[in-house]
Amino acid sequence: MTPSDYIARAGLSFRPPPQALADPQGRIVAHLRRPGAVDLACTADLRGEIALYETPQGEPPLFVSYYTTDTPYEGLAADLRASLDHHHLPHRIQPVASRGSWVANTGLKARVIQAAWQDSGRPVCWIDADAAILRPPAFLMGNPFDVAFVRRQGWEDISYLIYLNTSPAVGRLLAEWVRLCDEYPHVWDQVLFSLAWFRTARDTDLASQWLNSGISRTPRPWIRDLRDRILHYPSGRKIRPFIDQKQASRQLKAYVNASARHRDEIGTDDLSAGYRAALKGYDFSFDPRLEAVVARRA
Repeated sequence: MTPSDYIARAGLSFRPPPQALADPQGRIVAHLRRPGAVDLACTADLRGEIALYETPQGEPPLFVSYYTTDTPYEGLAADLRASLDHHHLPHRIQPVASRGSWVANTGLKARVIQAAWQDSGRPVCWIDADAAILRPPAFLMGNPFDVAFVRRQGWEDISYLIYLNTSPAVGRLLAEWVRLCDEYPHVWDQVLFSLAWFRTARDTDLASQWLNSGISRTPRPWIRDLRDRILHYPSGRKIRPFIDQKQASRQLKAYVNASARHRDEIGTDDLSAGYRAALKGYDFSFDPRLEAVVARRA
């Protein structure tokens, strides 16, 4: 199955990015990078996205995660494992020793994913240890895209859930991500994942799906859950979530850190306006050096 076949099941189709970007009725949910030819993009409204997410296509990927030992992440990872087992989803969750800071620990992600991808010979899906499966994610089963992850606002790449297929292009993306994490241990993993995606897509055919952040439930008052179950999910005004994203890092980052935030630590908020615009406009002529991707601090 091709990406075009996959989205056609939900009544969607591809067209050149300028047309998709000009569409006021939805957001770009997928992109086909074709160096030397015309790129293509798919736009969908919320109902189109829901139709895409609710259509099972095939076998699930191998879910991959890790946790730092002797930290609260150990218990959270046990909850993740239990939720995967409950839904009969294959997984590989491993313990690692802490490197002394939250940023350094997240920098292990690329290498852990690469090892699982190489060893398994099958599509894999990274999921953070502080998440859990609420219901089987049909949109990841038999997904023909090279890569799928949440991209917010057209430029903000989120790395808590990353689907990676078995194509050579994915191998190049993972190798670049690992290299960047080794070279820049003070930069957030999702910043470097975004840069690895951009550098790979500049010169390589790459089919990407941008997942809607609504696939996940984040911590909120119970009354909002009740309202959504009664009013919004049945009427198709919201995506019924597949993932429980607990966002424990917001509370546990200080626990894991051996010291305060390093003055050179670089996160998503530090991305330059030029890089954000390049991502939103699919401008692969942008300078892919980290110095251009990150805004200079005062």
